[in-house]
Amino acid sequence: MKLNPNYLIKLKHILIPFTIVAWGSVLLLGFLRWWLFLDKIPILEVSEDTWQFWIPALFPWAPILIWLKPRFDRLEFKKGKDKGSWQMQGISWIPMMIMLMISQMLLTYSTGETLEIKNVKEIRKHERVRYYRIREFAVHKFIGGVQYTVKKNGRYNQNLDIDIYFTNPILTHKKQIISMTPLYWYGVKFHKQISNLSGDETKQRRFREFFDDCVQKMEHYDFYRLDHFEHKPASTDRENFRIAVQNAIRKPVNNDFMILQAVTRPVDNRISGKLAGIFAAFAFGIGLFMLMLIRPRLETQPVGDA
Repeated sequence: MKLNPNYLIKLKHILIPFTIVAWGSVLLLGFLRWWLFLDKIPILEVSEDTWQFWIPALFPWAPILIWLKPRFDRLEFKKGKDKGSWQMQGISWIPMMIMLMISQMLLTYSTGETLEIKNVKEIRKHERVRYYRIREFAVHKFIGGVQYTVKKNGRYNQNLDIDIYFTNPILTHKKQIISMTPLYWYGVKFHKQISNLSGDETKQRRFREFFDDCVQKMEHYDFYRLDHFEHKPASTDRENFRIAVQNAIRKPVNNDFMILQAVTRPVDNRISGKLAGIFAAFAFGIGLFMLMLIRPRLETQPVGDA
């Protein structure tokens, strides 16, 4: 199949700068986060939710408006050049946002060190790391705290996201006597989404059913089915886990307390999956551009334009 030369010119005009901007943004944001926040002595502590969602949603607009918009403005659409430019900006933003989100998750996993220790008492002997493999531990099932959050979600707030957080102290062995406030806590999170369009009684009933189901699961929870622990970083989850701990011990919780959440999958598996996701998001963006560039006409290149 022979492609129209004008179509190839449009592809070259858009796809090459998009490729440079997309991958350049991934590398630049990754380097800035590593240098300022993930180095041995981080300058600031920023919530991981911000790095993995809010910053990737906002960051692409600067390079899009500076480098890509002038090229999009040279495309003449049937419904007007300006509207077409905004369509193309939106098309470039979607894959770039996804690439940045996944790359930030990948950076989290790839830079997180894994420390293997005998028990939780050895944690204080080392610098804190992201992941732990603890050979010997026990969980006190009869001391624990719980916290829940309910948030509206969806374009029209049609959904309710329910998150329930449980925490229990981690001990060195089952017969350990607790003589002081435990600093290491096992965190378990349950999530459920329900409709926000139902009546209040229905929503309250479904929430109570979900809460009771989670409590029952915790009574039979297998705390020892895991590959490693993740030390929860600054995030919404960590704050809610800390509230659950606070509800259990009835006193304020500070950075001396550590929330450890069980992870069943090896870290290496998640890294390979995230790499594939970045390339898939980029390929998705290329595919969208190839479809959108079929119809518009490219303006004649001005004299003196490089």
